[in-house]
Amino acid sequence: MYRLSSNATLFLKLFVPVFWTTILTALTLVAWFVKENQFEGAVLTSFRYGTLFALVVGVVSFFFIFWPLKRVETDGEKVYISNYFRTAFYRWDSDVEKLTETRFLFFRFATIHLNGIGSFGRKLRFLADKSLLDNFRAEAPANVRAVVGAPKE
Repeated sequence: MYRLSSNATLFLKLFVPVFWTTILTALTLVAWFVKENQFEGAVLTSFRYGTLFALVVGVVSFFFIFWPLKRVETDGEKVYISNYFRTAFYRWDSDVEKLTETRFLFFRFATIHLNGIGSFGRKLRFLADKSLLDNFRAEAPANVRAVVGAPKE
């Protein structure tokens, strides 16, 4: 069994959003419900709106960037996709159209495009581990290599 997704997927999908949202929600609630005289008369208006803005921007970015990430494993014949709560599998030769890679900041995202709509949608995004993905490409059968591409030098 080959794992294609990075170990950081679990950290970025679950731990970072949960802790960020919990801490910033608590800070935002304190900023909005505390009386200004407890801060020796300092004006808290900009701090209140700043924490609220940071909370909303953080939650929206987690929702669009990290929440769609999946854990991806393969046995060479099928690809197993998991969102850490349920798992689906697809055949490389009949269900998967192509595998694409993109870079965003420090991350290498890969997308598996399905021929039809699967249980997680048509496009399945994951945080790729370069060495694991290249090892799989080098050892993949010929029919799978047509979908995932040749190993990159």
